[in-house]
Amino acid sequence: MTVRADIVTVYHNPVNHAQHLDLFSMVARYELDGGLRLIGVDNRVNNRGFAAGCNLGAFHPDADAPIIGFLNPDVHVNGPFVAKVAATLDDTIVITGSRFGKPQRELDFWGVHDWVCGAALFVRRDWFTAVGGFDVQFEWSHEESDLIRQAQTDGRKCKSIALPLEHTSPVRDTPEDVAYKQFHFTQAQRRYIRKWSTS
Repeated sequence: MTVRADIVTVYHNPVNHAQHLDLFSMVARYELDGGLRLIGVDNRVNNRGFAAGCNLGAFHPDADAPIIGFLNPDVHVNGPFVAKVAATLDDTIVITGSRFGKPQRELDFWGVHDWVCGAALFVRRDWFTAVGGFDVQFEWSHEESDLIRQAQTDGRKCKSIALPLEHTSPVRDTPEDVAYKQFHFTQAQRRYIRKWSTS
């Protein structure tokens, strides 16, 4: 069977390790015609960062599908989604996925025309490979905005679409996770502004 999409999820603690197993079960339940390769990336012992973990899964030796999907472990799947993703991506639109209601004013701040959340992002493999994947300086946060900005710079587009996926911010973060996210969000914002301030 031809693999239509590689679905990558990155987990870094026992809670989202269990969540990623549930996620893969939900994907299999709704994508009945198969054609998906599910790739879990374990960041529990060596937390290499979200962007680097995503790249590791996307460029796994067995991964070669034309579409790469990145789903957070805590995403909830309510129906089939891959066919709609495949119908959206083309020579111009290289990134698609769920925007989850992000307001336009935030997109304007980041300098992007449209946006999708890194928790549910899909990309054409050929373009993603050509740009070298996610920029790993964005260890946590802003990695998707940076990739979308890169697409715009290349004359390509990101298009958000409605998908049967739900994602809410975790409510059970440990104090260590809260501190990690706060630190890396601030670092990522500074790096993003520095990288794109002259574009």
